[in-house]
Amino acid sequence: MTLNNPITIPLPNEVRLLRGGRFMQRYDGNINYLKHMHDHFGEFMLGAFASRHYAPGKLLERIWDGEYAGKWLDAATHAALNSHDQDFVAMVDEFAAKLRSYQQEDGFMGEPLPSDRDLNDWELGWNVWVQWTSMIGLLTHYELRGEPASLECATRIADWVLQTYSPIDSDEAAFIGQGRGFTNVAVINQLMRLYKHTGNEKLCNFVDSVIQHFEPLRKMMETGEPHIAHPYMLCATLTGMVDLALARNDQQSFDILVGIWRALVNVHQFPTGSLGEDENLYEGPLNDNPDGKLQETCATTEWIFLTQRLYEITGDAEFAEALEKTSYNALVAAQSDDGMKWCYYTPLRYSKHFFHGPTRCCFWSGPRGIVRIPSMIYASRKNEIFVNFFESSTAALETQNGSVAIKQESQFPKVGSTRISLSTLSDWSGILNIRVPTWSEAFTIKLDGNDLTTTLTNGSMRIEIDGSSEYVIDVSFSIPLTKELLSENNYALKRGPEVLSVDLRDNNDTWIGKNDLISIPDEIELYPADQQNPWPGFKKTPKRPRYRISLDDRRTTERMDFTFTPYADAGNDGAAFRTVFPLTSE
Repeated sequence: MTLNNPITIPLPNEVRLLRGGRFMQRYDGNINYLKHMHDHFGEFMLGAFASRHYAPGKLLERIWDGEYAGKWLDAATHAALNSHDQDFVAMVDEFAAKLRSYQQEDGFMGEPLPSDRDLNDWELGWNVWVQWTSMIGLLTHYELRGEPASLECATRIADWVLQTYSPIDSDEAAFIGQGRGFTNVAVINQLMRLYKHTGNEKLCNFVDSVIQHFEPLRKMMETGEPHIAHPYMLCATLTGMVDLALARNDQQSFDILVGIWRALVNVHQFPTGSLGEDENLYEGPLNDNPDGKLQETCATTEWIFLTQRLYEITGDAEFAEALEKTSYNALVAAQSDDGMKWCYYTPLRYSKHFFHGPTRCCFWSGPRGIVRIPSMIYASRKNEIFVNFFESSTAALETQNGSVAIKQESQFPKVGSTRISLSTLSDWSGILNIRVPTWSEAFTIKLDGNDLTTTLTNGSMRIEIDGSSEYVIDVSFSIPLTKELLSENNYALKRGPEVLSVDLRDNNDTWIGKNDLISIPDEIELYPADQQNPWPGFKKTPKRPRYRISLDDRRTTERMDFTFTPYADAGNDGAAFRTVFPLTSE
């Protein structure tokens, strides 16, 4: 896995989701949500920069409310370009201009901290955080809309950070000491993002000094183990460290960071693809705490950004599969069916609580993950095309030999099949790489109706494309039912990438509260289930798949049939659900 083989992920306006796919309805709902947030909370988002409402001795959310504007701008810019809605695009541009208007002469965004009194630790600790989230939105607006004023604004924010906190020459430097955990150091990922546009080496030097003098980062690079911290902030910081390694062509550091990413997957990640309990990682086995504060949505989305950045740098299928896992499970599970509500925490058992949490950060973070879904489906590198998700969609990708149009008509995840149609220039030649998920079985490909035998390379089937301008590739595979370990003797059941849950809307005689009442036998099989909602009192909800699986139940001597549904759809009406069960004891 090297640093010199990058891949290009498509721009938002280059991929369109199609009806019938897994994500289209959720994506459209997210667009409606973003417009709603602008119309109802636009002035609130900008108001955090217009005034400060903090009173000593009383913690008010206004300290970090400034993060919402940058997050909204990031998500909305992606969504507006993908939707080709010019009114939405105009809304985004106007909001970006208003946000830029709150920048001070020294580059600081919003009203500066008071100088006529002693400052509270919370004020100091979140001051850089809001500058970081402002840079997120402004740099996205520049990258996707080409607005130089947004790049200039982000550059001046970075200038303020460097001028205020340089040099960082000890562990006691103000930048290190004033932050609350990682609230200051998270900014390094946007400083490195800015570096790609400006080439300003001072940014790299500043980030390098942060890594050398912030003990948790220094120790991670020494030990290769992740620091036990808030996974939201940790993932953001790791992304900045990855980009510094890339800028310095530091293969050794990059390899260490990939090892840390893998340790997070192997030790700290839930089967649903997210991390953390009560906003933190912790030592010891993962817990299925009923109604637990698991999988903060901010952590879910920041994990996606880190993982997608690693994929972009390497093109390795390992990261594409990790994106699939998180997107099909933790990400969309945190979102309501209609896209208009978000969970702060998303438990594995009992109930989802929409718009409920210690603050509101996740309600602006979740949409940032949803808008990245189109960019996860395809990628390109020189004259190679990569198909990573089996999602009904169209794409127009640029390669060295010219543009390639793709249409994918997928039956996944209902069944394991998809049809990929390619349209190219008559003299175009290249490679089509179709990812073969590690969970799949009996994976076969036909090119223009003919069986194709090809070798597996870096997790993908490579198909040489040459001699025509129209191609049809039919892909089929089996979707097995598997078990994935949570911890100790507790497992989640998965169908392909989708974790399954028992939802009480479908299981009206089931008791899910007692841990060892229901258990998973050695041999399990999946069968079709009644697709009708047995509880007419619930509101009409989007159609969701249901599967029948026989499990052991201590109340009976025979196995009992339970109806499972995707974790992403479980409990979305407020019904109780459960995802993790123990194995049957010998």
